[in-house]
Amino acid sequence: MKIVFASNNAHKLEEVRKILAPMEVLGLREVGFDSEIDETGTTLEANSMLKAQVVWQWLVEQGIDTTMWGVFADDTGLEIAALGGAPGVYSARWAGEPSNDARNRQKALCELTGVQDRSARFRTVITWMDARGAQQVEGIVKGRMAEEESGEGGFGYDALFIPEGHHATFAALPAEEKNAISHRARALHALRALLK
Repeated sequence: MKIVFASNNAHKLEEVRKILAPMEVLGLREVGFDSEIDETGTTLEANSMLKAQVVWQWLVEQGIDTTMWGVFADDTGLEIAALGGAPGVYSARWAGEPSNDARNRQKALCELTGVQDRSARFRTVITWMDARGAQQVEGIVKGRMAEEESGEGGFGYDALFIPEGHHATFAALPAEEKNAISHRARALHALRALLK
């Protein structure tokens, strides 16, 4: 089976390939898909579904016999309890366009000034689509928001998020350790189980 990951993010593709090995995973560029997909959904589920559908439909339009193909797409959000689950689906663009990780982290720190409950979770929703239809799985990692940035690794909110059972942020953990417990890894393990 040929599996396409509906993302142009090279870091995500590398992570996905490690977790799903020995399955072969193709990136969008490798199949010739070079369009931007507007994420217009208001939930992680909707955006994940939208991306998978767009790429699946494109494969069909290329005249490919899709009986032995599958497409999956993910969408991830940080959900902060004290902020009613914000930024959620808007995590990447929370501080405005164009998206900027540093500004997003600064906004999170400002919104949480003086807040005692710093519990949060990262949630990834994956949509798998093949000739039989679509299915969704998710991965969640619970934790809390730090009071200041820490760590040099990762991206997004990693320098602020401390996963449950740890004292360091995702950005301060070795990449292998973060990838072993991350929301995306958990969602990908759920996808692997689904594909078996």
